[in-house]
Order: sequence, then structure tokens, then C-alpha cells
Amino acid sequence: MLGREFFLGEPMPLNPNPQGKGLVPVLEHWESHQPTDVVAKPPRQLLGDYLVSLLILSASFGFKPIPGRGYYLYLCDGQWQLSLIAPWEWSRASARLYAGECELRTDMTWQLTPSENLQDYPELMAALEAFQAGFLELLSSDAPLEDDLPLYVARLPFYQRLLATGLSASVRRSTRAANREGISAKQWLGSVKAEQLTLLSGSTVVPG
Repeated sequence: MLGREFFLGEPMPLNPNPQGKGLVPVLEHWESHQPTDVVAKPPRQLLGDYLVSLLILSASFGFKPIPGRGYYLYLCDGQWQLSLIAPWEWSRASARLYAGECELRTDMTWQLTPSENLQDYPELMAALEAFQAGFLELLSSDAPLEDDLPLYVARLPFYQRLLATGLSASVRRSTRAANREGISAKQWLGSVKAEQLTLLSGSTVVPG
């Protein structure tokens, strides 16, 4: 499920260092993707942030996301894509379905503001609902939530791998700050109503 392919039907190509970066630049990128400002979060917020972040990290992109900047999530030919290009900047012939605007936080979790027109695109709705169902299945585990964090996913491209590692560190620190380490994923889910964990709610996803 989670590190178990991020709910994707097809694995992403293995290309750990596509830009051929040397050691020093890699370390600099590593440092820039470490979480800061991590705080204890109530279960609903932590799981909601986790769900959204996994969705974004399942997308293809070849640039370095920067906290506080807006990015755009699309579905194209059944695959998620994160882009620097806003929906109004594409040609009318674009086959991309716009899901919403994304922003990376300094704690290495993502927030998503869904498109106002989601309901007009059944294919997009179905893809979001399928991803959410996979996430809820992940949370049916009796193992601690931390056991399935994407600590290191070798198959991911360079920036996605750094972000996945940063997300894992962020969730671990949040659970530690809340004194909830070692609690099963099923117990985390039991702390909230499953219907509260949605990629489709309002103008923001699972607000804290």
C-alpha cells in the first residue's frame, strides 16, 4: 500500500539521481527537505495531512518544490502530475484534469485546495476516491502507524524520494510530540470518523 507503491497501479521508474548531482548538492537538497516547525497534531489533522501528502508524492514531477509556493495537481491519462503551470495557462486542447492547487509546508506535509469544478469530471472524482480508499485500507493495519511510513522508497525519483523521507520524519516527530508513538494505524483511524478523511471537502482538505 503506502511505501507499498503509494496506491499506484504502475511503479514509478527507478532513477535515484536523474540530474547526476554530486554529493555536496545532494546533501544541500537533503537539508532543505528536512521538516521544521513540526508540532503535535490531533489525529484528524495528522491523518488528513498524511493522506494529502501521499497523494502529492504519488504524482510525477521533476522540479524541487519550495515551501509556501503554489503548485497544480492534474490527472492525465490516469496518472497524477504535479506542475508549475496553472490550469488557465494550458491550451484548450490539454487533456489534463485539474484537481487543485497544492502547497508544501515547512513541516514537509502538503495542503491541497481542490478545484471548484471537481464534480464536473467523473474520472477525476473516481481517481481521488480510489486513492482515498487505498489510504483507508492502509489504516486498517494493527501495526504502528510509523511502521508504514515511506522512510526511504528507492524506486522514487530524486525529489519525490527526498520529500517522502521528509514526510516520514515529520509524521514521526508529530506522533512523538503528541505522545502517541507505537499506536496502531487502526487506532489512529478509530480516533476520527473515516468520512472526515476526505480529499474532496470544501476549499481545503481536512482542516486542522
